[in-house]
Amino acid sequence: MSQTVPNLVIGASGQVGEALMAGFAAQDQAVTGTYHHHTRAGLLPLDVRRAAQVDDLLRTLQPQTVLVPASLTNVDYCEQHPAEGYQTNVVGVQHLVQAANNIQAKLVYFSSDYIFDGQHGPYGEESPANPLNEYGRQKLVAEHLIALHAQNYLIIRTTVVYGWESQGKNFIYRLIKTLNRGDSIRVPMDQVGSPTYAPDLAHATIDLIKRDATGIYHIVGRACASRYDFALEAARVFDLNPDLIQPVQTQALNQIAPRPLQAGMIVTKIEQTLGRLMLDYKQGLRTMKEGQPHVT
Repeated sequence: MSQTVPNLVIGASGQVGEALMAGFAAQDQAVTGTYHHHTRAGLLPLDVRRAAQVDDLLRTLQPQTVLVPASLTNVDYCEQHPAEGYQTNVVGVQHLVQAANNIQAKLVYFSSDYIFDGQHGPYGEESPANPLNEYGRQKLVAEHLIALHAQNYLIIRTTVVYGWESQGKNFIYRLIKTLNRGDSIRVPMDQVGSPTYAPDLAHATIDLIKRDATGIYHIVGRACASRYDFALEAARVFDLNPDLIQPVQTQALNQIAPRPLQAGMIVTKIEQTLGRLMLDYKQGLRTMKEGQPHVT
């Protein structure tokens, strides 16, 4: 069967998937996307847990590149429902690996800094993994599965992704809504990560695909920050009341799944490969504001 679409985004209704779709469109590259729970016009339905469904779609579309931001990302839900998370986060990936191999497509998988324990961050691509929670363990198993069985793959680890998105679920989106209402919000001051502007992540990913890059790359914002400092900067950029942001220790939030605290990732490899700097969170927030929709 002749090729009908060069790029296929699995989970295109999510934040990263949406940014990838926009990134390809901005470069006039043909792209098709799928959805599972959150339908959007123009997207195709797909349940990655169904092997035959996955195989049929890829054989029909014959993509050159299959990008997989799709994941069950609710960390606490995965902790409470590990078997359900495993079906999407591991078994679903296994189905995609096999289907991509069948048509000789490149698999681009999006992983997380939750594969690390947060004791010695920020982390490089070769840093040893030691996940603290079920979600991190599932992402790490998926990485190993891909490395062992995918014929052509690229693993991208990212974290604390933010930007405008249809579902309005990311940390900054929820922060803006909360502060706009005049409500206070508790934010951990001891969770350190690498806030990543979604369009910058998409741009870097597409550039790597153009270079036919393989292996593992960390694609994150170039500056680490605590969630609290990140929130304060967002309040400054969006002219919101920083006094409504209450700094707390992570343990005070009583989250079900343990979080890596001193995490984040090193961007030396991606910056050297692309010959440009990733945006830091201050630049990313300012760029986000320039394209600000109405948020209440």
